[in-house]
Amino acid sequence: MHSGSATDTQEKLYKMLEKLQSMAREIPTKFQQRLPYDLLSSLAHVLLDNTVFEIVRELVELQYMTEKSLHQQRMHMLHKHRVERENLIKKQREEILAAERQGKAHVASRLPRLHKEQLTELEARHSKDISGCHGRIQQLLDQKVIEQQSTLQQVGVPGFHETDNPIEIKVQMYIMNFIVKLGGIKVPPNK
Repeated sequence: MHSGSATDTQEKLYKMLEKLQSMAREIPTKFQQRLPYDLLSSLAHVLLDNTVFEIVRELVELQYMTEKSLHQQRMHMLHKHRVERENLIKKQREEILAAERQGKAHVASRLPRLHKEQLTELEARHSKDISGCHGRIQQLLDQKVIEQQSTLQQVGVPGFHETDNPIEIKVQMYIMNFIVKLGGIKVPPNK
């Protein structure tokens, strides 16, 4: 009875390895070279247990929730900027109309230059806000990558370690994609 179980496990391992090799052949050659047989074989062994699939499912969900939250924060800020700009322009129009109604042509003639300066200042502040927001988003996403690398390294997924090397990260993304596909993990759509 026990040998049947070992044979089943061996069969599952071979099928998993075949699928991994097939997926690896579909990625660009420069990345295929970074996924040698030994790494794919180790990955197949780790994936026999459903633990890694569950961990990756959770990481995918956390990534999605983080990205959704950051997207909402950015959209809220852009909406606030749009409202501020519209309010400023409305206020400026009212100032010109009030000056004209009061017969203060000299005041009305100087307002456009002042208004342009106000608008330029507002746009500069908004630009700085957007830049800061994008910096915070990048920092948070980089931190998420490090957390994911660390988690997958701790559970023994081959190819994972903390790195900021873009090539190594791309290889890790391919490995993660293999796990997602093999595990039938649903990836939420991008906004």
